[in-house]
Amino acid sequence: MVKYGIIDNCEIVSKSNYVGGVAGYIAQNEAHAPQCFYVNNSKIEGNSKVGGIVGGMRDGDLFGCIVNADIKATSHSAGGIVGYLENKNMTTAINQSKISNNGVAGSTIKAPSNVGGIIGYIEKDLNTEQNYYYNNYVQAYLESENSENISMGVGSSKDNNEAISNTHIYKYSQINGEYMNEDIDTYTEEQYVYGEELREETTYRSVFGWSSIFTYESLQSEKYPIPNEVENVEGIDLPTDPEIVGLNLLDSEEISDNEPLINENNINTQNIEELPKVTVYPISVNEINIDFSNISENTSFTYYINGSEIETINLAEKTYTFEYNFKGQLEIVVTNGIDEKTITINPAEIRSEISLVGDSYAYLIGNNLYINGETLSGEYVNVYSGYALSSSGQVLDVLSKGVINDEIAETSLEESAKPLQTYEYKGSIIEVYGTYSKVNENVKLQIYNVRSGKLSALSNDLDMKIDNYIVDQYNDKEYQTILTNNGEIVDLKEQLQYPSNFLNRNIKQIIQNSSVDNTEIMVLYNTGKVLIFDYVNGNIVYENSEQADSGLANYITESINSIWNDYEDKQVEYLRSKELIEKLTEMPIEEVLNEVESNENNSSTSNIETSINISNTNDTSTSTNVNEDSYITVYNGETGEYEVYSEEEILEGTEENPVSETEKIKANGLESVYNYEQEEETGAKVNGAIIVISIIGIAIISLIILRKIMYKNNQKNNSK
Repeated sequence: MVKYGIIDNCEIVSKSNYVGGVAGYIAQNEAHAPQCFYVNNSKIEGNSKVGGIVGGMRDGDLFGCIVNADIKATSHSAGGIVGYLENKNMTTAINQSKISNNGVAGSTIKAPSNVGGIIGYIEKDLNTEQNYYYNNYVQAYLESENSENISMGVGSSKDNNEAISNTHIYKYSQINGEYMNEDIDTYTEEQYVYGEELREETTYRSVFGWSSIFTYESLQSEKYPIPNEVENVEGIDLPTDPEIVGLNLLDSEEISDNEPLINENNINTQNIEELPKVTVYPISVNEINIDFSNISENTSFTYYINGSEIETINLAEKTYTFEYNFKGQLEIVVTNGIDEKTITINPAEIRSEISLVGDSYAYLIGNNLYINGETLSGEYVNVYSGYALSSSGQVLDVLSKGVINDEIAETSLEESAKPLQTYEYKGSIIEVYGTYSKVNENVKLQIYNVRSGKLSALSNDLDMKIDNYIVDQYNDKEYQTILTNNGEIVDLKEQLQYPSNFLNRNIKQIIQNSSVDNTEIMVLYNTGKVLIFDYVNGNIVYENSEQADSGLANYITESINSIWNDYEDKQVEYLRSKELIEKLTEMPIEEVLNEVESNENNSSTSNIETSINISNTNDTSTSTNVNEDSYITVYNGETGEYEVYSEEEILEGTEENPVSETEKIKANGLESVYNYEQEEETGAKVNGAIIVISIIGIAIISLIILRKIMYKNNQKNNSK
């Protein structure tokens, strides 16, 4: 058991997932949950699954902690206590997690989505068979781009706040700049506490139920209580209610509903958007893109080359393309008029170092260029898709080893943005950028790929290095594999065939052979180790003499899968989504809804059958013209579920977030019709009307499938 620790005035910053003030990830069989820890005046930041105490938690008993920190997840899921609760397999017998008697005091918690004062994200509804989550207190200032997935309790699911019993919230905590009220969160006046109450010991002992877990002498110095056995700390300041509001005057007639409350704790930011997330990545041997997560008329950026200010641009596009020599310093300063941040682009961090085109492969180790295993003279700073850039600015064709551009590449902003890839698919133009795609100029928050004439998609909320993925269809198998930001390969669909003793750790870059007839992947490790292998049969095509990771030779794939959920679990869900595609191919949702609407006043099977017979007589059935290529499966990095999308929705819709067929099934209560219920139901909320629709839908699909089988049999008999 880990108890009585102090994290004071620290910066815990990582580009990876599972980042916590005390621990990144905990599970009972690996490490016991922290108890009675004191985290004060600290910065805790990571890519996703970031928590004031722990980043990710599967089981254990976490109690008696106080957190005062700036907590930020750049991708998703940040919580005051726990960033990500892995409770999918929790029962009253195994994998029990407990979170009780903790305080979040004066903390800021930020992420694009899933922001919680206590927990950022939960895998399923909290277990209420016993009292596992109770007696927690929150004073926090939450910020998120997604107003639906933000709460002082559970960020990803406000409905689960009731499962954390006896929770209390400081009244003047804020959600996206707005003081607590019943319109923005589930907590009510009975659960709010005020500054004067927080100065009374009875509040903590009798109301919060903290009892003797904490010491209370610090209240005399206007400080929060301190966990027992924690010594030599100054304490965290208690809040003072804003003077402009006084003691609960928010409902007073003296304050107009339209009058903003502005003070140092409540800045009116209604017209000011949060600074965008900035992503930089190469798109050619001498060009880079800079993606902005959101654009606003109030936001601009200024870029500097080698320290000299060049130009200020009002942020009107999501992407800007620079010609870049991968040597000089490029700096971007983004501001919205109130806040600003500086992004310094380090050439060594963004350059591409491997290329695999047909039978030609190249890689960099330091500034040395290797082509098909042989060293080329000179210094090189970037290699990309069959080309290499020398330190003097020459562009070299890797295959011929000849110079194709002798001009020195300078750093400058280009007139218009360029995509990573452009595809023409079924009459639509698809442009793919690092963090999103465009379909006929409509922005889509998914990453699309067209290979061998088939469309596939990756969710842009995945923990994935930009443009580091494998997508292919081969021998009726669909491959979709990504490289995470912490250097690990994850198979989302079919598992690649890896060479024996393949080390899935410390990987810097992966690329797929650009030749569509080739099933090879090139892997570059941080140590300079290069490996090329065939992902269909696992045969090694090339490897250099560098060691992949001598210090971690015994690190095996199972330990990685314990973080990402093991591959077998993913495979089960993936196969379920493929079964759903087969059912949708037989009977698209629109047909089910049309049949239900036409029969909703007739409950007899004979009437339904008559309607279907008429439909099939007068029409060859829409579903017979639908093939499985009309649907694709996408892994959702936030929920861990596989969602089915209609290609029509992607290609013809205008929404940034296309609506999945999975969402449509849930929205229309058709889970039973398609036999696609989730393992855990959120509650018995299905009313009689939905049950009737489900029964009718099942009958419709069964009859249609039966008629198709009979029709095919008749065709066979007639042909004999």
